[in-house]
Amino acid sequence: MNSLQGRLSTGLVATLLVVFLMQGIAVSLFLRHMTEDYIASRLEHDAESLLAALQILSDGSVTLDTSRTDPIYQRPYSGHYYRIESARQLLRSRSLWDQDMSLAPLPVGAFQRQTLRGPERQPLLIVARGYRKAGEALTIAVAEDLGLIEQTVRHFQWLFLLLSLGVVSGLILLQRLLVRRSLRPLAQVRTDIASLERGEIAVLPEQVPTELVPLTREINRLLGAYADRLVRSRHALGNLAHALKAPLSLLTQLAGDATFKAAPQLGERLVAPIDTMRNLIDRELKRARLAGGSVPGRRFTPEEEIPPLLEVLRRIYHDKELTFDCRLAPGMTLSADREDMLELLGNLLDNACKWCRGHIRITVDSEAGPYLRVEDDGPGCTPEQLETLTERGVRIDESIAGHGLGLAIACDIVTSYAGRMHFARSKELGGLSVDVQLPPRG
Repeated sequence: MNSLQGRLSTGLVATLLVVFLMQGIAVSLFLRHMTEDYIASRLEHDAESLLAALQILSDGSVTLDTSRTDPIYQRPYSGHYYRIESARQLLRSRSLWDQDMSLAPLPVGAFQRQTLRGPERQPLLIVARGYRKAGEALTIAVAEDLGLIEQTVRHFQWLFLLLSLGVVSGLILLQRLLVRRSLRPLAQVRTDIASLERGEIAVLPEQVPTELVPLTREINRLLGAYADRLVRSRHALGNLAHALKAPLSLLTQLAGDATFKAAPQLGERLVAPIDTMRNLIDRELKRARLAGGSVPGRRFTPEEEIPPLLEVLRRIYHDKELTFDCRLAPGMTLSADREDMLELLGNLLDNACKWCRGHIRITVDSEAGPYLRVEDDGPGCTPEQLETLTERGVRIDESIAGHGLGLAIACDIVTSYAGRMHFARSKELGGLSVDVQLPPRG
């Protein structure tokens, strides 16, 4: 069972059941013992009354003055019985009818208390004591039916069981309410994590219960370490790209040196991989210029982020008179990492700038989830070419600078967000139209 509330409820129910079971047994035993003590005390008084009503005749015979005894002993099977035994005689109450209570004679002063079955197999509490009166040894036993007492005890047990179930149910309900209230800060932490994912906050607030402070601090520490590592990786990548440009330029010059003119095929074989490496380095440098020093986890605001991106593209493609038609939903923010969205739009717009004649349209909307569209007025693609656009290294026109990775990387970004990317011919501009649909988040 993975639920904390379920574990607590199970533990509480098990504990309460054991406690109430033991309490019920203890109370039942105490009630029965207390009741039997009370009945035994009353039976001893009845035995004293019977002793007082006894008469010892001169011949040693024993008689009982029934007028001095309780009439209940005269009613057959009344549940109250006595038995008086001497050395010569045995007296039984009329209530025993033709039954008897099997008891051994007791010495004078001896006392016995026991439970036996009565005339109708009912439980009897019997109190017996040895007496001496007028020189005659007597054993007087008085008994009372315990059936009513046992019925009362059972009734109490059922009542106690129902009350216990009610108390257990109430305590479980109270416990669930208390657990929900106690776990409410965890729900707030979950909400804060969702806000963190959407980029609404940079770190988790530490205004939480003491028990949760270590958790939030560790998460914030992990976020900080991740952000630092990401920034260092990007800086290292940029530094590596810059460091490789100079050796590649030298290799390019060497490829055109007179030494290779005698073997032009060798020079061409050397130039091709050098160009590929230069294109890759240019891409990383362009990516660094487009993305800038963004903060990981920050939300992407198209109205704020796209205009500077377009200015960078205008400087990169200064040889073209670029016109950007921006149709951005006012006040819209995307619940996606700013770096990812800048790289996605940077690749799509970079591809559009390469192929367009001068007009590019950008549409960003959120009516049915985050939606992006980039269109250009270039030559477009045939249906066969559209199917291969996202394959790495595929270039529709080898005369256009590039290395064929931009759209493939854009597709990878969209896939990482569980989105869809669709290519088609723009109905209004005539060139390529790239539609990106991202799922709603948070």
